[in-house]
Amino acid sequence: MKCLWAKPVPAAVMAAFSSACLATPPVAADSRVETIVVTASRQPTRIMDTLADVTVIDREEIARAGSTSVAELLGRQPGLQFYATGGQGKSSGLIVRGASASQSLVLIDGLRVGSATAGGAALEQLALDDIDHIEIVRGPSSALYGADALGGVVQIFTRKAQSPFSADAFAGFGTYGTQEYAAGVAGKGEGLSASLRASHMETSGFSAVSDPAKQPYLYDPDRDGYRRDSISANFGWKIADGHALDVNALHTAGRSWYDAGAGFDAYVDAKVATYGAALRDRFAQNWNSTVRVGRTIDDNRDYSMWNPGGVTFRTEQDQASWQNDVKLGPGSVMLGAEWLRQHALAEGSFDQSRTINALFAGWSAQYGTQRVQLNLRRDDNSQFGAHTTGTVAWGWAFVEDWRVRVSGGTAFRAPSFNDLYYPGYANPNLKAEQGRNIETALAWERGEANASLTAYRNRVSDQIALDETWTPQNIAHAELDGLTLEGANTWGGVELKGSLDWLHAYNPDTDTRLARRAEWQGAVSASYGRDAWRAGAELRYVGARYDDAANKQKLDAYTLVNLFGKWALAPQWQLEARIDNLFDARYETAYGYGTAGFTVFAGLRYATR
Repeated sequence: MKCLWAKPVPAAVMAAFSSACLATPPVAADSRVETIVVTASRQPTRIMDTLADVTVIDREEIARAGSTSVAELLGRQPGLQFYATGGQGKSSGLIVRGASASQSLVLIDGLRVGSATAGGAALEQLALDDIDHIEIVRGPSSALYGADALGGVVQIFTRKAQSPFSADAFAGFGTYGTQEYAAGVAGKGEGLSASLRASHMETSGFSAVSDPAKQPYLYDPDRDGYRRDSISANFGWKIADGHALDVNALHTAGRSWYDAGAGFDAYVDAKVATYGAALRDRFAQNWNSTVRVGRTIDDNRDYSMWNPGGVTFRTEQDQASWQNDVKLGPGSVMLGAEWLRQHALAEGSFDQSRTINALFAGWSAQYGTQRVQLNLRRDDNSQFGAHTTGTVAWGWAFVEDWRVRVSGGTAFRAPSFNDLYYPGYANPNLKAEQGRNIETALAWERGEANASLTAYRNRVSDQIALDETWTPQNIAHAELDGLTLEGANTWGGVELKGSLDWLHAYNPDTDTRLARRAEWQGAVSASYGRDAWRAGAELRYVGARYDDAANKQKLDAYTLVNLFGKWALAPQWQLEARIDNLFDARYETAYGYGTAGFTVFAGLRYATR
C-alpha cells in the first residue's frame, strides 16, 4: 500500500524529518510511499501509517499559489473554508471542519502562534516565500496539543538548508499594483547548516468595503493597500552523533489599510514573530528526547478615527516542552511535559497573563495489518483549572489497496482574554468550550491513483456566546457533521485531483446555520507538463452561506476558475504566471467586503541547481 491521504513532499523534507527523530531509519527513494508527517502524532510517521485526516501542502504547490495569502491557500484545501474582510493583509479567518478560527490551532516550527485576545492566528501576515511545507490535521487534537485544537491543527514549517549550497531569488508583478521580491541563501556541511531569507510585498489593493448599503458605517471609497517585509533564519548544529541543536527565527511586519468610515485613512501595523530552539538527543538506540523552547509574538497597533494615535493589542507566548519517544516492541511510547505562559495586552483595557502546565502521553503501534494510537493529556490552566482530553484511533488495511480507520476524541478551547477581561463585555467565570468527535474513513490507492471518503461528527458544548446583556456566557452549542471525498491520479504528464465537501454546521439552540460556513464546496485541478514546463487550471465552488448567526445576511454561492503555468527558460531560471478569477466573478467571503476580480501575477525565479 502507498500513501493514502496526501501528496508527497520532496525527499529533502523527509530527510529533515528523519533528523528530527534521530532513530528513524533511512527513507526509501520512493517519496510517495515514504512521505513523512509529524503533526498527526507529534512523531515522524509515514503518512500511510497515520490515523488522522491529513493533508500536506508541499513547496511546489506553495510556489504555484502566486500572490495568494496563506489563509486563502489553506482555504482551498478539503475540509477547510476561509473568509477575509477585504484584500491582501486584511483580517481573515480559517474554518476547519466548521470550527471557528479560534477553535483551531496554528503552529510554526512546533511553536504555538496567534492572538490570545481575539483568538486565531494572523495567517494573512505570513509570507509564502518563508514556508517549506504545511501539514493540516483535520479533527480534534487537544490530546496532543492542548487548548484550541478543537477543529484541527495547521503546522507551518519554514525553509531550511537542504544542500551544501543554494541561493534563489524571485521578482513578481501583478494586478492592483502588486509587487513581490524575495531572496535566500542556504548551506550545510561538516555538522553545520544555516539559511537566511528576506522578502518584500506591496499592493495598492482595492476598497476593503465594497458595498455601502451593506456596511454603511464603514464604507470609504478608497484603495486599501498592504505592504509587508519578512525575514527568516535557521541554524543547525550536529553536536555529536545522536545530538543536534536547531535554532530558528521568523519576523514579519506589515501595514494594512482598511475601511472604518469616511474621513480617516485607517490602518493597522501588524507583526508576527517566532523565535525557537530545539535540542534533540538520542540517549539510547530506542530513546529519543526533544527539548524545545521559544517565544511567539502577535502584535497589532490599530489607527482609526476612534484611536488616531493608535491602540495596541499584543500577545506574547513563552513556551517550553520536553518530549521523550521510546520504542518498545511493535510500537512507541511518547511521554512529555509542556509549559506555556501567555501574556496579553489590550491597551487601555487590560494587561493579563496566565500559565498552562501540561503532561501528555501516547502509544502507537502496528500489529500486522492493523494500527492503533492512544493519546492522553492533562492541561492545568491558572485561570480555569485542569482539563483532560484523550484520543483513541484504529486502522486496518483489510485487503490490498484498501484501508479503513476509526477514531474518537475530546478537545477544548480556552476562553480568550477578551472573553475574560474586556471592560463591559467580559465574564471571568467562563469555562472552556468542549468538543467530542468521532470519525471514520475509507481509503483506496493503486499505483498513482488514490481516493478517500471521510465522515465525522463533532459536538461542541459550553460554547461561548453573548447573552441579552452582551456578556459572554457558556450557553451555546454546535453540531458539526460532514463528509469529505478526495481523489487524485496521474497519467504520464497529466495530474488530476479533486475534492467535495458537505458540512452541516448548525446551532441546535437557535435552529440556525453557523455563520460563514458553506454547506457544499468542491474543487478540481488539472495540469499537464513535461520537464521544462507545466500548465493547468483550477475550479473552485463554494456554496451559499450566511454571514450572521441569525441567518439574515446571505452570502451567495460562487465559482472561481484559475489558471497557472511555469516554464524553465534555462537550468537556473523559471518563468511563472497565474491568472485568478478568470471570469471576473463578483463574490463575497464576508458581508459587504470586497474581493479581487480578474487578476494576473507573473514572476521570474532564479535558483541554483
